Amino acid sequence: MKRRTLLLGASALAGSASLPAASFAQDKYPSRPIRLVVPFPPGGPTDVLGRRYGERLAAQLGQTVVVDNKAGAGGTVGADIVAKAKPDGYTMLIGSSSTQVTSPLLMPQAPYDPVKDFTLFIIGFVPMVIACNPELPVKTLPELVALLKANPDKYRYSSSGMGSINHLGAELFKMQAGNLVSLHVPYKGNSPALQAALSGEVNWLLDTVGTSLGQYRSGKLRYLAICAERRSSVIPDVPTTAECGLPEVLVSTVNPVALPAATPAMETNVIADATRKIMSDPKFQEDLRAMSIEPVADADAAKSAAYFTAEMQRWKPIIEASGAKME
Repeated sequence: MKRRTLLLGASALAGSASLPAASFAQDKYPSRPIRLVVPFPPGGPTDVLGRRYGERLAAQLGQTVVVDNKAGAGGTVGADIVAKAKPDGYTMLIGSSSTQVTSPLLMPQAPYDPVKDFTLFIIGFVPMVIACNPELPVKTLPELVALLKANPDKYRYSSSGMGSINHLGAELFKMQAGNLVSLHVPYKGNSPALQAALSGEVNWLLDTVGTSLGQYRSGKLRYLAICAERRSSVIPDVPTTAECGLPEVLVSTVNPVALPAATPAMETNVIADATRKIMSDPKFQEDLRAMSIEPVADADAAKSAAYFTAEMQRWKPIIEASGAKME
């Protein structure tokens, strides 16, 4: 409740009964449950990260955090809900590169501005790997490039959908490796795209490390390169794309937490401070790295906005060249 103070001058009080001062304490934020919108189905990487972050946010704030999965249109359905929510600090988003970069670029008219309509705090990077079915006669990324060059249109790759980061990352790889020709087979989600590669229905794909790590360790999937500037401590034997001669092939899913842009400074600062404490916890960082998520401890809104602005500029020409459209 907003604080209200009734001030009466002495002249107004003359001859009347004295009135008690009316004073109402302002509710401390948060005073009720916070809704954390996950714009993808349960079980995916963003959902898992969102739920783990939500548990710790609830502990930090002493208030319930309710995870609400609102999937659709590459994550834009859920993101739009948050962009247009009442800016009171009680509706948040756990976003991704899809909601803040690629999906809005794929739409003729995006329902929200992925940077201006939010206050964003990046909390994690999930690197992607170029992987293949072990039956494919290649053991390194240069060998995959040579195979695809020698056999245009023979080999196929899967993705979690047209315009997904898996799809666009693969198109970036093909362009940078000399405009390779390889048929794209889109699936409805990460899991079926991975299963297609495991079964041999397709030959290769880009996938997040966390999603496919078990299959890699069991020998059911072969990792060729990680699309990052540095090797991962989880898979230290897998070279980077730069080591394989393709330094521009940098692909990862980046997860921010976000509030509507008009959220007042007090509520925004509470979330920012809590997020810094959560992401700076060594145990939580260890847990995230075990899932191949690189935590970001500095909840900085300006840096996060600048990052996503630059990413939109980087991916726009790739999307245009690929001809990808929102399904």
